[in-house]
Amino acid sequence: MPGVIKTEDQLQFAYLPKLEWTKLRVKDPSEIERLLSACQTYGFFYLNLATPTSNQLIQDWEGLLEFMEAYFHQPLEKKMIDDRKSDTHGFSSYEPERTSAGVKENEPDAYESLKVTPDELQNHAPAIPMAIQENQILFDRIMSNVGLIVMNLLETLSDALGLSGLARLENSHRDNEPSRTTLSMFRYPKQTEEDKGCGHNKHTDLGTITFLLCKQWGLQVLSPEKKDAWQFVKPEPGHAIINVGDSLRFLSGNRLLSAVHRVIPIGKRQVEDRYSIAYFLRPEDAVEFKDARGLVVSAKDWHDRKFDVFRESHAQQAQEEILTGGMEKNDRIVV
Repeated sequence: MPGVIKTEDQLQFAYLPKLEWTKLRVKDPSEIERLLSACQTYGFFYLNLATPTSNQLIQDWEGLLEFMEAYFHQPLEKKMIDDRKSDTHGFSSYEPERTSAGVKENEPDAYESLKVTPDELQNHAPAIPMAIQENQILFDRIMSNVGLIVMNLLETLSDALGLSGLARLENSHRDNEPSRTTLSMFRYPKQTEEDKGCGHNKHTDLGTITFLLCKQWGLQVLSPEKKDAWQFVKPEPGHAIINVGDSLRFLSGNRLLSAVHRVIPIGKRQVEDRYSIAYFLRPEDAVEFKDARGLVVSAKDWHDRKFDVFRESHAQQAQEEILTGGMEKNDRIVV
């Protein structure tokens, strides 16, 4: 029947490594080896957040979900007040559904989003959506706690890769330099049989590290082992889902893997509101690297061009490899 949700035992899902934040934060050698292996083999892994320090983060995860439910269920005209109509300036902004190409050929996406940048949050920028300003303490705390974790992961990867001096990954992510780092909140609304649009189109993340919090099914990764095989990422309570982005792959000299992924309903359509929270750590705007095309570009140029491609038609996207970061060179996968 259309729209029927499959049960867990009917889904093909990825067996991703599960790493322990308690071990990584104290530089446990065996856990560091597992981290490096996960980033080289899958580009994705789970991170267990169950520590006294991260208990606050898990509580704030719940608080942010409550915020998102209230915000996204406002009338569209009220949310559109927060639409700054740009992805390429890094501004805090709302984005409505059907802005980009979706998963299915010739259909748009089926999600809306709200994002906030650390720079604007710290500087109390007047253009930040009022709803975020009214919950600044919550957002400050989440940004701080997640920021510490992802920077620790970056430093640990520098150690594991044997990097030194300016080549160390954290040296491309200094706090006092402008970047496109963003906390983004996504809602995939419940759909009727008449609704058009599907999920979030396949892509690699353009930045460095993505720290994802999500309790619902929908995220899929393209298997590095099986050609054209999409596998669901099972939500794990108390765990973040971490993945490598293009910029980290480029900065590591292609020693790490940025995996192709997408979001799609587990039935024929989205039968319940789906929420996810993603902290996208990105390099300083001026950092340069050699991209998937072999061209030397700045981190900001890669960011801006990739977001432009999200807006293009499926036919246009197929003409170049930017959307999937050069990681998928096969013909488009038809859903």
